Amino acid sequence: MDQFRSFDQLRVSELPVLRHGFWRPWYELTDGQFSYGKLTYTGALKRACLLETANENWIVKRKNWIGRKLAIEQPDGMETGLVTPEIWSRKITLNLNNGLMATFYNKKILSRTCTWVNEQLGDILNVETKIWSRKNPFIVKMDLDMIKKVPELPLLALLGINLVLLKQAQAAAAS
Repeated sequence: MDQFRSFDQLRVSELPVLRHGFWRPWYELTDGQFSYGKLTYTGALKRACLLETANENWIVKRKNWIGRKLAIEQPDGMETGLVTPEIWSRKITLNLNNGLMATFYNKKILSRTCTWVNEQLGDILNVETKIWSRKNPFIVKMDLDMIKKVPELPLLALLGINLVLLKQAQAAAAS
């Protein structure tokens, strides 16, 4: 965890996401100079996702084999949150054990931007998909004031990238 810089030291409002590797890709959240987080898939079927930042690590995996819910766990196995896709909707709800509740969805139907929204705080951050860009597939945009208001911002940024990747994989499998 020493190679990552803390989100408290963030000075830009847009962080590009770099894709590394071809067969087993992993994604890095960076500002071009420093790395703020990393997303890797583990397991033979890529069923678990490891999110790494300077202060914490999380494991995101399916709650059960055929279910739609995702569990967010600490590396020691303690569950810290639950991600629930709504049925017949494009919204995904996150409930963390510390009380944070946020919804992830694209506000406009044909938009390439998905947003984490909280009822009290409003828009927390955006994950924008770039078209025709394999090396830099996403840009994470946030207001720098949210870093103080939402300490879980690194988790939301990396989890948002993971959710967009899952949606892309589901769309590719359906076509």
